[in-house]
Amino acid sequence: MILTDAYASLDNFLPGLKEKLASQNFSDNEAEHSPVISWFKDSGGCRLMVKKCYGGLELTPWQGVLVQLGLGALSPSLAIGAGMHQFSIATLQEMAKTSTGLESLLLEAIAKNDLLVSSAFSEGNTSKSILKSQIIAKPSGKGFIVTGTKKPCSLAHDMDLLTASVRVEPEDTDPYFAVALIHKENDGVNVEQFWDANFLKASQSEAVKLNEVYVPHSMLVNVDENMAYHAHICGFVWFELLTTASYLGMVYGLVDEAKKRGRLCDQETVAAYIKLDTGALALKAITYDMHDQTQDTLSQVLACRYHLQEVLTQVTAQVMEKVGGLNYIGDNYFSSIAQTIHAFNFHPPAKHSMLAPLAAYYDNQPLVMV
Repeated sequence: MILTDAYASLDNFLPGLKEKLASQNFSDNEAEHSPVISWFKDSGGCRLMVKKCYGGLELTPWQGVLVQLGLGALSPSLAIGAGMHQFSIATLQEMAKTSTGLESLLLEAIAKNDLLVSSAFSEGNTSKSILKSQIIAKPSGKGFIVTGTKKPCSLAHDMDLLTASVRVEPEDTDPYFAVALIHKENDGVNVEQFWDANFLKASQSEAVKLNEVYVPHSMLVNVDENMAYHAHICGFVWFELLTTASYLGMVYGLVDEAKKRGRLCDQETVAAYIKLDTGALALKAITYDMHDQTQDTLSQVLACRYHLQEVLTQVTAQVMEKVGGLNYIGDNYFSSIAQTIHAFNFHPPAKHSMLAPLAAYYDNQPLVMV
């Protein structure tokens, strides 16, 4: 069973974490000051997807999906936070293929010192491209002054490093795209409350404000347009894959919990698992063809994600009907999961924004991200 495999993956790659998550109730795990992110870090989660050549475990994509499924089933907030770290690692490793070496050194440090990495690569602003950074870097002496805000930014409190796409604005040349690598302890890095929803609080999705943060030349990587677009494609493949796995895991956990409480009969349980397993197997097929992330890979994972948005909503509604109103009202677990599943629709890129680009792609034109 896929959920069983997911839990086994947690035991294998994050020893002790599942027991810690089970040691306190769901509400405490998901609370604003929950320790789940630090537990993930302490159990070795930071190095899971880092390649062995940098000192990491180098999980396969499918192993990474199973870990996210298991985390989603046990702690939705942790799954979202962990997924952001793993997405950041994937982006750094893609950049390391063509860089001068800074990313390689950082990846080695991440694996050796269990550093947690967050990302400021896209901003959820209506009618603005998620590929156009709102964070500005201006040359200053032997470095750059970086100013801007990323909200929401998961892992805001516990992150050690922030990777941020920036728009460099020189005085005498055209602006260009770059990636800044910023230590959380740098002067001018501030975290402000942003997440007011009563779910996913433990993911630490707050506002990270960069107020004239000095970044030396050595910590800012220039990225040419072609490489930047390819890095974005690869990054989005990983982001969509891990995010989809996280929400799929949440609904696996919901079905499992409802079954344990005797709220689902065998027929209802099997019907739910068939729908969830179909989605998981689609993700598995994608992971086995991820040696090179291309537009085809991205279109496949987006199709899987958008399909599962509908499937997970349907399964959640069907299970909640069987759970009943008293359990929904009296148990924070059920009401929290029901609300959380809707957040799946809001992760970039939203389905409505990609309909025209996907229509062009299905008409044998290039897939253009928005």
